[in-house]
Amino acid sequence: MQNSRTANTAKNASFGLVSQLINIILSFVSRTIFIYVLGVEYLGINGLFTNILMLLSFAELGIGNAIIYGMYKPLAMDDKEKIKSLMALYAKAYKAIGLFVFIVGLLVIPFMDYIIKDAPNINESIILIYILFLLNTSISYFFVYKKSIITADQKNYVVLFYQQLFKIGQTVAQIMFLWLTGEYLIFLVIQIITTLLNNIYVSRKADKMYPFLKEGKVKSLEKEEQSSIFANVKALFLYKFGSVVLNGTDNIIISAIIGITAVGLNSNYVLIITALTAIVGQIMNGFTASVGNLNAVGTKETKERAFNKIFFVSAWMYGFCAVGLYLFFNKLIVLWIGEAYIFSDLVVFAIVLHFYVNSVHFTAYTYRVTMGLFVQGRWAPLAAAIINVILSFWLGSTIGIAGIFFATSIARLLTTGIVDPILVYRNGFEKSPLRYYFRYFFFAGLFIGLYFLMKLVVSFISIAGLSGFIIEVVVVSLLFNIIMAAIFWKYQDFVEIRKAITTIIKSKTNKRSSL
Repeated sequence: MQNSRTANTAKNASFGLVSQLINIILSFVSRTIFIYVLGVEYLGINGLFTNILMLLSFAELGIGNAIIYGMYKPLAMDDKEKIKSLMALYAKAYKAIGLFVFIVGLLVIPFMDYIIKDAPNINESIILIYILFLLNTSISYFFVYKKSIITADQKNYVVLFYQQLFKIGQTVAQIMFLWLTGEYLIFLVIQIITTLLNNIYVSRKADKMYPFLKEGKVKSLEKEEQSSIFANVKALFLYKFGSVVLNGTDNIIISAIIGITAVGLNSNYVLIITALTAIVGQIMNGFTASVGNLNAVGTKETKERAFNKIFFVSAWMYGFCAVGLYLFFNKLIVLWIGEAYIFSDLVVFAIVLHFYVNSVHFTAYTYRVTMGLFVQGRWAPLAAAIINVILSFWLGSTIGIAGIFFATSIARLLTTGIVDPILVYRNGFEKSPLRYYFRYFFFAGLFIGLYFLMKLVVSFISIAGLSGFIIEVVVVSLLFNIIMAAIFWKYQDFVEIRKAITTIIKSKTNKRSSL
């Protein structure tokens, strides 16, 4: 079972990484043409409506996580009847949610003038653009439930294959039509079509992989099981609502306080962060279903060992990204689209801090979800959302865009950043979380020190232009990771990770040599 988890984690991570790299290159090409053809105001509209619809996603109620959690054990035990029952419940719920999101989304339209401070100078109707965004979000709920069984079965690479295939097709089509026609509405219609096709194909693939889903009658879940799921859903509703408000209001508040153009500028920073998160996230997300499987059948000792290793990997990778972002963010944007599209150093620091605080929380969040700790700590994200909105309006009005991002980081640190580790350690490991907090702040301090060291090293590189930028990135990447490896070479987590990587490489080498 351990080898199976390791193999599935490696497969999920490696496939996701390759597909994301292709998608990232196309995304940057698409964004460049988007800016050249349409301009920054359309970027602002894109970012704003994406955030509004993220808020509407609270209607999902967390039922996805609740049912995926419920499938870990039946899949491990090959309980097909239980899986069929869970999938039937999931299907009904998501069809209702898709309809609900569309109806509530329409109710936002009368408030559009309050959300957008200054009307953008564009040819298309703002309302029509918004409705197309809303359609794209709503239709995804009608088929997407089928991917849950694939994800829970540690085969997320199957979902990623179709997702990335259609994403690549979508991006290529959007680039072509945007370049040839300059029509933003066609750009959005292509997105709707590919979303629908992707969900249909994943649904059909799930039917082929798990043919028993269509065999015989589906039994209803026992009342006790339904009560357990709905208790988790109720708790997840609060968690989900708080999370989407915490993560989905930045662009809305920027639009209301600063203006739509600022949202457009922020969208370029978001694209770069999304690209980095996609690469690192594919590596980290490969652990998620394996963690769920481990938490369903493993001992508390094996759970804690896995937790420590995943936290170590995530801290290293996200710390490396954060240092690199703060050093090179504005340099990259100037080289890419010009100096007119950059923020001040203070805003960049606030964006990078937001990225790091949000990302390094991955391990505690993943364990809380896969352990099924939905009811416990359900108020933390709601508290975070309230703190975030209040601080965002206050700090945004006093110090500008940077204040909005600082507010989100502070809100997360004071709530879920404290609560999730407590829940995981007390309920999963039956230990105090103090060691986690020590390691958290130790890594933060280490990365601050490494940032200043990297900044000093970069100051000695006097080559200008693209070649100088590439040299700086290569030098920082090598030096940062060499120093980290030297510091942690004999550290237990790093030793075990090196052994696991060596085992995977040897296994693949032996398979190839035997062919």
